[in-house]
Amino acid sequence: MSKPTLRTCAVAAIMLLTCLLSTSMAQQLLDPLDVYEPATENQFLPGGRAAGMGGAQIAAGDDGSALWYNPALLTRIRNTELSGTLSHQRLSNTTAILRRESPEVKLNNTSLGGLWAIFPVPAEQGGLTLGFSVNRVRSFDRIFRYDTGGAFPTRAGEDENGSLWAWSFGGGVEVSPKASLGLSIDIFDGTDNYSYFEDSYSQFNQPISYTHNIVDEYTGISGKVGASYQASNELNLGVVIGFPSSITIDQTSDEFQDGPGAFEDHNVASYKYTLPFSFGLGAMLHIEDLTFSGDISYFDYTQLKYKSGFPDLTRANMTVMEYYNDVLNYHIGAEYLVRSADLRLRAGYFSQPIPFNGFPVETEPHYFTLGAGVLVEKTFNVDLAFMTGSFEREDPAIRSTEKYDTQRVLMTVSYRIK
Repeated sequence: MSKPTLRTCAVAAIMLLTCLLSTSMAQQLLDPLDVYEPATENQFLPGGRAAGMGGAQIAAGDDGSALWYNPALLTRIRNTELSGTLSHQRLSNTTAILRRESPEVKLNNTSLGGLWAIFPVPAEQGGLTLGFSVNRVRSFDRIFRYDTGGAFPTRAGEDENGSLWAWSFGGGVEVSPKASLGLSIDIFDGTDNYSYFEDSYSQFNQPISYTHNIVDEYTGISGKVGASYQASNELNLGVVIGFPSSITIDQTSDEFQDGPGAFEDHNVASYKYTLPFSFGLGAMLHIEDLTFSGDISYFDYTQLKYKSGFPDLTRANMTVMEYYNDVLNYHIGAEYLVRSADLRLRAGYFSQPIPFNGFPVETEPHYFTLGAGVLVEKTFNVDLAFMTGSFEREDPAIRSTEKYDTQRVLMTVSYRIK
């Protein structure tokens, strides 16, 4: 069974685009929306400290979130650490169709952001640290509305919510006084709940109500290897390589229409794909009470490969190469220690370009972050982070300009056993 289309409201746009391609190309490629994968975008930054510094942690991590960013940095943790993160997210969408702006719509949710437990292992030489964590690493949350207005308007929208979680196991070991290596295994699971609705009128002005609900259940496995090197007292370098990720999706699709042409349809499907290797480099510069960090990560999504779920896997993978790009993610951050108050102030910025080019993107997703960390009673640490960002895109199907805004607040509470 072929994979069902996930974005019903944009099918007309992609059909128009496909018609513009040459006849030979049209015979080779699928509808681009058949290969649109939400898990390739909207990364969620685990950990309050990391989020406050814009996610620039490949060389700067010093808490349990290092198991996700660069497991080699776990060797910096000298005491058993138990932590939990709570996150609150606010999403909003404003859509303009033919310069007629629809009302802003909002979506709020509060959920667990992650848990981790880190355990240093006594060793005669060097250091060994083991860890376990579960983190929300992708957010599927989104909201979209549009209204054409007029005597017989078309009102439509999308609601999407869910998360991709990574259950990580691994550790870091010092291989010299200045260098450490780390390894983690990441097991993925999660759910993406998507719903599209449309209220319109037939050619005889009879009301039509249509809904399409899709539930995707994710499972998968991946891992990463990292290294850290203390080049000097002020400079630390990091590198991390992410292994290919094998993802399986079990999908349930339900369609309903009331009014003229009423129908009801139910389908189930399962498909599998792999994401390619990823590569990240990071640097941290520490000058007295001020720390700067920066990361750059490379993802070549043109190498996304479908393994099952399509009658013609060759055509599916050719469509991926046509409609996906390779991307660079940038993260920068800073942290300042106020010694008199045991307070750390943070700020950062990061960008996460959307690799799928089936929709024209006017402004790529980018975010600014602020954060603070305070040590309480020498064993408890509280890290707070706030991030705000946005992106804009066009949808040729309805000739619209869409703007999405995101605000997130994270709080991580950590307990270190002395």
